[in-house]
Amino acid sequence: MSASSFQPVPSERFQPVPSERDGGRPRPPKVFGLGLTRTGTRSLTAALGVLGFDVVHYPVDGATYRTLLAGSARFPLLESHDGLTDITVVPYYQDLDLAWPGSRFVLTVREEESWLRSCRTHWERPLPDRGDGRDVRLESDLQRFLRAAVYGCHAFHAERFRGVYRRHVAEVARYFADRADDLLVLDVVGGEGYERLAPFLGVPVPDEPFPHLN
Repeated sequence: MSASSFQPVPSERFQPVPSERDGGRPRPPKVFGLGLTRTGTRSLTAALGVLGFDVVHYPVDGATYRTLLAGSARFPLLESHDGLTDITVVPYYQDLDLAWPGSRFVLTVREEESWLRSCRTHWERPLPDRGDGRDVRLESDLQRFLRAAVYGCHAFHAERFRGVYRRHVAEVARYFADRADDLLVLDVVGGEGYERLAPFLGVPVPDEPFPHLN
């Protein structure tokens, strides 16, 4: 599935849509990155920040973990942020679509063999102690939870990951099949960037390079 299969229609910056869950009151739409690990989700998050969207990459806070353990996709962070990215979103994107009508979704993709090599390297690295006050044990528990939910395993397994990648891209394509204006498939690693992302979100293309973070 190539990114070029999806050609979203440029639009004005999206507007709140009334939600029946909240008595018809408008809820501001969100932006969600539903790409798998090592597909450029961190770069996407930085780019969304440049475009004016306060989006959280792979949240590892206690409230998020408790929410997931309770089987809910009502992430507390979404009350104060514009969206989420990375595998935190992957198992719950359909729930988030229902909870936040009018939201936009960005599926980051990557050439398959390159992606598998990057995943292997990433999985072999231990969790770092960043010295920023994060609870390393909490982060480890959340990592195990999400890896099991998304990949069905905790350790790297190339063929399993390959199947997960292909199924995820295909399932997202089917889910948004009649909603091309709500989904952007973006190959950040392959060089795509603001020229596609900014029009999709209805904001100007910034005069600066697209961020590429590891």
